[in-house]
Amino acid sequence: MLPNERYKDRYAIAEALLPFVKKELEDLVAAGCKEITVDEPSMSCYAYREDTKRFVSIFNRTVGSIYGKCRLSTHLCFGNFKGRPVGFRSLAPMLPDFLDLKVDEVHVEMANREFAEIELLKVFAERMDVAVGIIDVKNYYVESVDDVVQRINNCLRYVPAAKLAVAPDCGLSQTARWASRQKLINMVKGARKVRESLS
Repeated sequence: MLPNERYKDRYAIAEALLPFVKKELEDLVAAGCKEITVDEPSMSCYAYREDTKRFVSIFNRTVGSIYGKCRLSTHLCFGNFKGRPVGFRSLAPMLPDFLDLKVDEVHVEMANREFAEIELLKVFAERMDVAVGIIDVKNYYVESVDDVVQRINNCLRYVPAAKLAVAPDCGLSQTARWASRQKLINMVKGARKVRESLS
């Protein structure tokens, strides 16, 4: 949907859609869903130039009725249009306002940005659990198990093990199946290796 005579801008469209998304989330919880992730690339892509408090307000009003009734997370990335980022790729503009998001966990894109701003994971981890994107879905380099281990250990410098999860940066819809499969296999093997080393 694009701005038109009825909806003058993206915010008006978001406000019109909010009750429908909210109802879908409530229905999921009512049906017994225990874990929900709200994918929200728009907030992270435009945080550098838009009112971040307004983004947080829209998000929190959308999820407010289910917060505390399931494990709720949001995925903050910088877009993946035809395998390419679409936004200004920095976490700094999101802070401190995004720390007020009503979530149990935040998913943060890191691998595609060569782990730039990794120190900011500590700030998020003080308020919520952090799932770090350690697999680059926009690159056909297949991360080795050793790469995964090294990346996780690097993240552990900023996020306690009990609060850290690992994931691909984003969905794998734009990544060829052969690469996606091996990237995920290596991610799981690497995560297991780190878990065993912490036992």
